[in-house]
Amino acid sequence: MTTVFNISGSLFSKTISLNEIEEIKNAKNPSEIKRLWDRIADWFCGTDKENAKKVLFELINNDDANIRIDAFNQLKAMASPAFKDAFTYTTTAINDTAFTVNLSIGALFSTGEISTAGKSISLNEHIKTFTPEYFIKRDIHLEQVKKDIPRSEIYLCHTTTHHERITVDMLPQIINKISEKQKESLNVALSQIGIIDIKNQINHHTKAMSLLGDPSKKFFLSLENQGNITVEIHIINNLDAEKHRVYQEIYPESKYPCLYAKARIDIDTNGNCHISDITLSHPGIE
Repeated sequence: MTTVFNISGSLFSKTISLNEIEEIKNAKNPSEIKRLWDRIADWFCGTDKENAKKVLFELINNDDANIRIDAFNQLKAMASPAFKDAFTYTTTAINDTAFTVNLSIGALFSTGEISTAGKSISLNEHIKTFTPEYFIKRDIHLEQVKKDIPRSEIYLCHTTTHHERITVDMLPQIINKISEKQKESLNVALSQIGIIDIKNQINHHTKAMSLLGDPSKKFFLSLENQGNITVEIHIINNLDAEKHRVYQEIYPESKYPCLYAKARIDIDTNGNCHISDITLSHPGIE
């Protein structure tokens, strides 16, 4: 039940709820909210104005990053088409599945950097291995990997915390420890061939969060005691809202840009590949 206080006098009568008192008490800068609202009020249709005003309060005043992002999305959705482009964001840091973002409304308002755990989806049920045609390029000499090493970040994992960047000269000592079938599979899993296939499979299964652009990649290779091989691929895509808008003209179903993707490839002693733990993440900004 909402508690209310009646404030009355000879010239006025006012009812104010505890919720309204709490909002007033917590407002960081009420004049800032009013000034901003006065400048954007005409961006919203009549029926949305009151809701937009409440949502704007959450965007400016709430300490919870996810609530602020949700408020930003709501405001953008309620704004008239001519003003939607004023709602932009930049991603200033990506740390695994965590993001640091800055939300802006034109030149009128900026949140500054806020951190969010973002939102993730798993494709474990959809992507199990590489598509067969990519194995045409299998090669026991890892020629494709040799070409990609100078332009990629490929690391050999000695322990969970000690990683050594792989050079072309290091390859012989690595591949001498594995079977020829494993070498053939590794030539796909540890190179641009595998990345292209994973990107294509992601885009096939997730129209709303396609992996677009030319992201940076890191590969982590582990040789297990049982003779199995693990390759972890980390894909980081620093794609801002403006670039994503350009891609949306080509891929209109792309609602969110995939800013981080991770895939684990397990290669057994017979060279069989299994893709597991494939996860896509974004900060949740529309």
